[in-house]
Amino acid sequence: MTFKRTAAIAVATAGAMLISVPAALAYPSHAGTFTDDDGNVHEASIEAIFDENVTDGCNPPDNDEYCPDSSITRGQMAKFLDRALNLDPATDDYFTDDDDSVFEDHINRLREAGITDGCNPPDNDEFCPEDFITREQMAKFLDLGFEVPDSDENAFDDDDDSIFEDHINAIAADGIAKGCNPPENDEFCPLEDVTRAQMASFMARAMEISHEDPTPFGNETCDPAYLPCVPTVEEMGDLDCSEILQHYSDGVLNDIVEFKDPHQINGDGDDEACEVGDPARVT
Repeated sequence: MTFKRTAAIAVATAGAMLISVPAALAYPSHAGTFTDDDGNVHEASIEAIFDENVTDGCNPPDNDEYCPDSSITRGQMAKFLDRALNLDPATDDYFTDDDDSVFEDHINRLREAGITDGCNPPDNDEFCPEDFITREQMAKFLDLGFEVPDSDENAFDDDDDSIFEDHINAIAADGIAKGCNPPENDEFCPLEDVTRAQMASFMARAMEISHEDPTPFGNETCDPAYLPCVPTVEEMGDLDCSEILQHYSDGVLNDIVEFKDPHQINGDGDDEACEVGDPARVT
């Protein structure tokens, strides 16, 4: 599946030329699996790893939230990796500090697979499941777990003193890591904690998975109120919602329905939704 967040939508008005409007600018994110990640830049990746049963959510039993801005713990990371890699059951109890952790089984599977050593070298009889995982530690987990090829390229300027530099360079060369200071992205911020949202994108890239929105708009309704900065539809005729959305995405809706004045946002003359200079503005 391919998720195209920037698919262009052609909008036609009477006597005017077609104007391409990036969907990411023109439309709000759809109400997906979780209620607390709408509009998050990592939302598509969050949906992708949910589709693959890598995550359930963060507020059981409801699990209608993902907690995207929370830092991910080492225990949670173990579960993500175990589910993504479908690891074999462990034959031993490797660590002394995870007996009360709901992630113990996942942690033992990681250790048996050679993806983790522990957190207290040289003994390494502890895993520190409640500690937040740093970006450099995450690099090692992903590198070993997904068996990423080594890289001789020095991808970032700020990890030269990190013992995880080789792992960081490997996942950067493989396209799993982009950097932490866009648009330059010449830094990795190895000591910063990884958020759950960021982890979703790392996992989605490593797994080479993506999520396809159910409609070209990123929402599941034809209600004009969900279409900001676009001329509202006066008549939809006998077309059902999916057909309306498809015609919108194909840029031929003007052949089927009539548009109201493009200055009338949502049909009430309120133009505040599209400020002057807004790239999504169609007038």
